[in-house]
Amino acid sequence: MNRICFVAIVFSLFVFGCKDNEDPVLKVTYEVITTGGAMWYGEFDDENEIRVNSFDMNGGLLPSGWKYSFEPKVSPMIVTIHGTADCPTCDEQTQRESSEDLTVNIYINDKLVQTQTNSCRECTVGTIKGMATAWLRIPEEL
Repeated sequence: MNRICFVAIVFSLFVFGCKDNEDPVLKVTYEVITTGGAMWYGEFDDENEIRVNSFDMNGGLLPSGWKYSFEPKVSPMIVTIHGTADCPTCDEQTQRESSEDLTVNIYINDKLVQTQTNSCRECTVGTIKGMATAWLRIPEEL
């Protein structure tokens, strides 16, 4: 009886000990939020680090509150999202002054790790109303 218990304990330690050696699963989620219910368009990198155009994916503009989640299939990688609020009243004279605000977020395992509103990460041009870019190197910046 003791031998069976000993074998069961050793087997359990082996099984549970092996799981510690596995890389943790990462879930990346992009989110885009606009003010005033404005629709948006843009680009983002998918689980294979391939750039996806929102028009190719959806055939048109996307709603505020849009989310896209995936588990990266390549590592390391840079996850990136670019968004532009649709602005029918924007023109060359007013630029994007009449645009609604746009925020892009990147979550890792449901924790917000990068957010940009009307700006981009490490941009030198400053605020651009209704446009934002966020990116993150994974796993380096986690």
